[in-house]
Amino acid sequence: MNDKLRLPMAPKTDTAGSLKRRVAQSLASAPIVGVVRTSTYEEAEQQARAFIAGGLEIIEITFTVPGAAALIRQLLQERGADGPPWIGAGTVTDHRRASQALTSGAEFLVTPNVSSEVAAIAREAGVFLVLGALTATEICAARTLGADLVKVYPLPPVGGPGYLAVITQPLDDVPILAAGGFGAPEIPAYREAGAVAFGIGAQLLGSGDAQSQRQRIASALAAARGDR
Repeated sequence: MNDKLRLPMAPKTDTAGSLKRRVAQSLASAPIVGVVRTSTYEEAEQQARAFIAGGLEIIEITFTVPGAAALIRQLLQERGADGPPWIGAGTVTDHRRASQALTSGAEFLVTPNVSSEVAAIAREAGVFLVLGALTATEICAARTLGADLVKVYPLPPVGGPGYLAVITQPLDDVPILAAGGFGAPEIPAYREAGAVAFGIGAQLLGSGDAQSQRQRIASALAAARGDR
């Protein structure tokens, strides 16, 4: 497991601590977050299932999806009692969305922003927390608020891997998720720049049948782990 994603051991009776630890383990072994961001419920459902079929263990349903909370509940019901895959909520910008996500059963929260109120709700619920940030000040603030992983976002518009390499030099103890609209071919560059996990959406699937999508995801996971 990547040291940056290793969480302190929790007592066996600590259900929340166990959940956070297991999400971290999944991120270390399969370090791609499948980001579901579509304009319809049906497309989101198909995309989430394709990510799961391809072997992704972290599935993020963003609140830009119509009926996002319902889809989280549906995927959790289909999965059964325990993961992986772990199903969580993205674009959790405020207290209202955080509460709605947790009511739906979300097992992790992802924000595009540094939100102290979302962080407080996540801490109380004991779910894995990914806070979005861009500058060094924001990254440090996110970590101080208790982010288990900091999503540096949006990277492509501000310089991509080059920007990430510079910003992580003094912050190499912070686990970074690279995000913001890049595809699988760019994973090695972001990994070299310091990212330990990668948030990718529909670009990961591309076109083609289910078999080609699974092969594409497998190749991306290998790159994310540094297998090649």
